[in-house]
Amino acid sequence: MTADVYAGDVAAPESPGKSPPGAAMFSVVADADADVILRVSAALNLLNVAPRRFHMESRPEGTAAFSAWVDCAAPQAELIARKLQQLTSVREVVLEYADRGTIGTDE
Repeated sequence: MTADVYAGDVAAPESPGKSPPGAAMFSVVADADADVILRVSAALNLLNVAPRRFHMESRPEGTAAFSAWVDCAAPQAELIARKLQQLTSVREVVLEYADRGTIGTDE
């Protein structure tokens, strides 16, 4: 993954070919605009891996809630969380990270 200095990514790049040491759960609340799923997905696409789980729901108060569980390293997860927070319609981003040893098989 390429470093993004505008999002505060100053960590050294990982060595290629290594599997990620864990997974991240991104929970996002945003205004329910017509293209919000596209903008959230574009930020997650920077990880270059399909989410294990992705859920979106529209809420009556005019917001949309997303959750995505993605295999990645902790620095990558933090970068994507910052990218999501920069989106204009995003109200809240919560990042939960779990090391590979603590991830359940049903997750």
